[in-house]
Amino acid sequence: MSEQNPGPWQTPGSARPDASQDRRGVPPPNPASPGYGQAPYGHSTSYGQHGYGPPAYGWNYRGPILRPDYTHWGRRVGAYVIDFLPAIVAQVVFMIGYGIWIADVASQSGFETPTFDGPAPTTMIVGTVLSLVALGWQIYNRWVLAGRTGQSVGKRVLKMVLIGDETGRPIGVLNAFLRDLVHILDGFAYIGYLWPVWDEKRQTFADKLMRTIVVDSRTPSGAFTGEAD
Repeated sequence: MSEQNPGPWQTPGSARPDASQDRRGVPPPNPASPGYGQAPYGHSTSYGQHGYGPPAYGWNYRGPILRPDYTHWGRRVGAYVIDFLPAIVAQVVFMIGYGIWIADVASQSGFETPTFDGPAPTTMIVGTVLSLVALGWQIYNRWVLAGRTGQSVGKRVLKMVLIGDETGRPIGVLNAFLRDLVHILDGFAYIGYLWPVWDEKRQTFADKLMRTIVVDSRTPSGAFTGEAD
């Protein structure tokens, strides 16, 4: 019989290893031997420890990290009412003037041309001016002030702060404006505004899209001093 070419585990003239040896000619480990299955010193056989997989960070990921200080829905509603109180007052004044004008028109006979005089036009003009003032206040209060410091007047009064869920810092003027714009989605059937009642992070739809949270500023984790970059 002609001599066969040596395999990768053989050298010329060496015998083929038996089943008790691996391809390097080393016997396989004995499960009954001491130390079997243990990692070398300084390593661990568990995934995520030194030498095996990603480095360990001291905790296992079990879903989104939740905070204990998310602001409850009732307080958020109260802050919202405080922030929009000037706009509410302006709207009430305008509607009073409008109601007076409708009553004057209804009291006139059907053959007379409706007039626009008396207290009605003055009240409606005052309401319109107040609405413009309220709009300017909203721009400063909810976009500039809340964007830079995390607190509008309403949030400051009720001790809460608006921050980024990932950064933990105020979200900036532009994002504060976009967040109020996205609140349009919350207005559909008001379901978005009610979402914080049962949501684990007390977020509206706008909060989820903008990745923002509202937390209690009375706790150390919710406190923030300074302004956004």
